[in-house]
Amino acid sequence: FRSRTDVAQETMGEIMLILNINGPINSGKSTVSKQLVQILSHAIFIEVDDLLSDDEEKKLGLTMQAGWGERLNRLDRIIANQKNQHQYETIIFAYPMTENLYRRWSAHIDKNTRFIAVTLAPSLEKCLTNRGTRTLTNWEIGRIREMYNENYHRPINSDLIINNDGQTSHQTAQQIADYITKQR
Repeated sequence: FRSRTDVAQETMGEIMLILNINGPINSGKSTVSKQLVQILSHAIFIEVDDLLSDDEEKKLGLTMQAGWGERLNRLDRIIANQKNQHQYETIIFAYPMTENLYRRWSAHIDKNTRFIAVTLAPSLEKCLTNRGTRTLTNWEIGRIREMYNENYHRPINSDLIINNDGQTSHQTAQQIADYITKQR
């Protein structure tokens, strides 16, 4: 008797990859992640910011920090569920990484699961510009500056750091895909 997980692992490879695309606000995390899903086979993208709407946060009476925590708890549950189902070879999520979050996400590692953290690190000047359809708020501009002071663009536990100033999102996604291929 072979379980659904056994069959999925045979057809898609034994190792599932959990991939965090991190960096400061407005560094291109979500855009690059969406491109990666198009490049990689059997990949899913989880937009952590969408796991709890601002309206739901308010209805639950959560502070901003508590809302961040709830989003991360939901992410953990989704990752655990995806690991059980093993429908995908790669789970991609976009979220700024701290040392504590690196430890939290590394806890998903087991004999069938790897974790890789990729940091997008454009220059501060580039990060502070409105890109695409996004217009930065004053809060975001202030937080971006704080994030650079706190080294979100150079976390010590990142497996790959990319200065994506002069790249399209597709070029950055392809660079990450090439890196992943070499790591597998």
